[in-house]
Amino acid sequence: MSEISVNLTGTVCPYPVMVIIEHAEKLKPGESVSFIVDDPLAIKSVPDELEDDEYIDITIETCKEGWKITVAKSR
Repeated sequence: MSEISVNLTGTVCPYPVMVIIEHAEKLKPGESVSFIVDDPLAIKSVPDELEDDEYIDITIETCKEGWKITVAKSR
């Protein structure tokens, strides 16, 4: 299954966080989606908002545009 990528550069919180949460809630086990963000608040807020879902894995890495946040559902 191919990974979906969503570019959210140029948007400010809370919009990126809302979009990421909406996508995370729709994930099926084994699926993942990546987001490119440039608002530093997003890299703090996303893990805080999704911390209660034990089946969601979040990876944050730096990239040319800012940060790449990958959200995956394990089951």
